[in-house]
Amino acid sequence: MNSQDVFEGLDALMDSFIGGESSYQEISYFINESISGRDIDILDFLHEYIEDGIKNKDGDRIEFCIVLSGLLKKDKFLLNVYKQLLCEGWHSRQEDIVDIIDYYGDASAVPVLIKCFDLKYDWLALNSFYSFHRKLMWTIRNVDSRNYKETLRSVSKKVSPKLKAELNQCIGK
Repeated sequence: MNSQDVFEGLDALMDSFIGGESSYQEISYFINESISGRDIDILDFLHEYIEDGIKNKDGDRIEFCIVLSGLLKKDKFLLNVYKQLLCEGWHSRQEDIVDIIDYYGDASAVPVLIKCFDLKYDWLALNSFYSFHRKLMWTIRNVDSRNYKETLRSVSKKVSPKLKAELNQCIGK
């Protein structure tokens, strides 16, 4: 089976898993069978899987990889790839990626998190971007405890109007 067939098979399996129709064991078996005989490990496989999704601008693949890397406890190893994807408009997993950055406390992500305040994608626009901006604000605060006040002041004009009071409270205004 070539890589494209394997990735499409995994896509179908992940879609089924998200829908509650397949199990972690089935996914694990599928991946182990797919890498058997190849000189790669699961992490290499995940990199190939997400890179193929990026190359083909496959938003579903990004979602599947986020779920899969979490299941396999490998999402930390994909942080750099996720940071590169954060501002891309061809997928809708920005909030999930911000959650992963927050979970691992990745302070190196602060510059890209700042850029995210400029994103205007429809799927982020709920409540005038309040939810997304709030998630960004608290992630910056959590991952950059030394400089978060200065950083958040720098984006205060970009923040959802509904978030202004909470932002001011967060930075001590």
